[in-house]
Amino acid sequence: MISMLLADSELELVPREIVGYPAVRLNARKRNKSPAKSILDASLHHSAMRALPMGDRRGRPDIVHVFLLVALESVLNRVGQLRVYIHTRNNEMITIDPTTRIPKNYPRFVGLMESLFEKGSVPEREPLIVMQRDRDIGACIGEIPHEKVILLSPKGRRVRLSDYVKECDNALFILGGFPKGEFISDVLSEADDTISIYEESLSVWTVASEILVNYENHVLEASAPS
Repeated sequence: MISMLLADSELELVPREIVGYPAVRLNARKRNKSPAKSILDASLHHSAMRALPMGDRRGRPDIVHVFLLVALESVLNRVGQLRVYIHTRNNEMITIDPTTRIPKNYPRFVGLMESLFEKGSVPEREPLIVMQRDRDIGACIGEIPHEKVILLSPKGRRVRLSDYVKECDNALFILGGFPKGEFISDVLSEADDTISIYEESLSVWTVASEILVNYENHVLEASAPS
């Protein structure tokens, strides 16, 4: 089994500094939502986000959405060999039950995340997604069972993933949940190993897919009759 943690994910509610901006209020009105209870989305709020620190990398719930679809629909998850977690830029930790069916429709996913921020868990009766607040990256890692922490970074040492995963049982893989720049959390000091799987930067869902498929092949080979 392995775990995946999407760190410093750009998933947050609209910051109070920009709730009064026209682009934010107009979109919230169209959706019959309070601006302050709306998920920040660069595709909708980009004009207002120029007023935010690091505004050019924030408001990317789509990265979390695609990552979760790739991970939770993987063969590795279906055979019970994967656990998935999200850490946000504002130090929330989101734990996702492996049986969760993430909406493929992006607006529905955004609505689900807005409910999660408001209620702390969804669905209400039998929660499958749970948010904990005030969890920095170290606290998140401390709550996830693991034997080794592996950070994926273009600056890491290059490895052949098909060979590397053979020594990764019970490992925690950390991937960046942001579109550009560096980790804002001190992830490097938490990692036992920092690796790269390609000579260029890759999208997080591509990296996740490579890890999932290579570890899945390792699991299947190990369980195959000799």
